[in-house]
Amino acid sequence: MSVNVEARQSLRTLKSPGGLLMYVLLLLVALLAVFPFYWMVVGSFMAPAELFASVPKLWPASFDTSTYTRIFQLVPMGRYFLNSVIVSVTTTVVAVFLCSMAGYAFARLTFFGQSILFLLILAALMVPYQATIVPLFVMFANWNLLNSYIGIILPGVVSAFGVFMMTQFFQTLPKEMREAAIVDGAGEFRIFARIYLPLARPAVATLALFVFMDSWDQLLWPMIVAPNPDMRTLQVGLAFIRQAAPIENQVMAAIVISVIPVILAFLLTQKQFIAGIAAGAVKE
Repeated sequence: MSVNVEARQSLRTLKSPGGLLMYVLLLLVALLAVFPFYWMVVGSFMAPAELFASVPKLWPASFDTSTYTRIFQLVPMGRYFLNSVIVSVTTTVVAVFLCSMAGYAFARLTFFGQSILFLLILAALMVPYQATIVPLFVMFANWNLLNSYIGIILPGVVSAFGVFMMTQFFQTLPKEMREAAIVDGAGEFRIFARIYLPLARPAVATLALFVFMDSWDQLLWPMIVAPNPDMRTLQVGLAFIRQAAPIENQVMAAIVISVIPVILAFLLTQKQFIAGIAAGAVKE
C-alpha cells in the first residue's frame, strides 16, 4: 500500500514542471559523473587507433581482451594487487576494531582526562596528512620499518575520524544496556563485543568502507616508506606504469583493475552503509 502511494507521489512530482526539470538535471549530472568511468572501461578494450580517432567512438569496433593479459605481462600487476590487498584488508580490520573500542570507551566509560583526550582527537582531524609525512618517515626509519608491510599499514590503523564517528554512534545507543549487563556480571570487553558492537554494524560497515577506500587509494605514504619495487602497492605501481606500458589502452586496463576491489567493497557493504548514513541523519 505504501509502495503504491510513493509511486503515485513520484509520478505526480515527475509530471510537474519543477519535478521534470529536477529529474533532467539529475540525469545530466549522473551521466557526467559516470561517463569518465564508462570511457575508461570501454577504452581499455579499444585499439589505440580507435582511442585517438578524429571522431571519438563510444563503442569499440571489436573488444580486444588481450590488453588485460598484456598488462600482466608488462607489469607485475599480480604482485601490486597482492600488496594492496594485504595492506588494505589488514588496515581496515585493525582500524575498525581499534576505533570501535576507542569509541565505546569515550561514549560509555568515565576515566581521567577523557575530555582532554577527545579534544586532542578532534584537533588531529584538523592537521593535514602531509604535515605528518616527515616525522613519520624519520620515526619509521629509526625503527627499521622501511620497505615492510608494517611500515605501510601502521599509520592507518588509528583514525581520528573513525574514533569520532564510532563515539557519536555509541552515544546514540541506550546506556541502560550496559548497566543491565554489569548487573548480570558481564565485563566491559564482553559488553562491547556481545552487545554494543553487533548493534553498531551500520557504523562499522560505513567506517570499514571509508578506511578500505582510503587505504586502497593511498599513494604518497607507500611510495615514500616502501620504495622497493617488490613492495609497491597497486596505486604506486600505476604511478610508474608508463615506464613499462606506454600505450593508453593498457593504462586504462590497469586502472580498471585497480577500481574493481573498491566497487566490490561498496557492493558488499551497500545496505549497511546506507543504514549507517540514515542512522546518522535521524536524531531522536
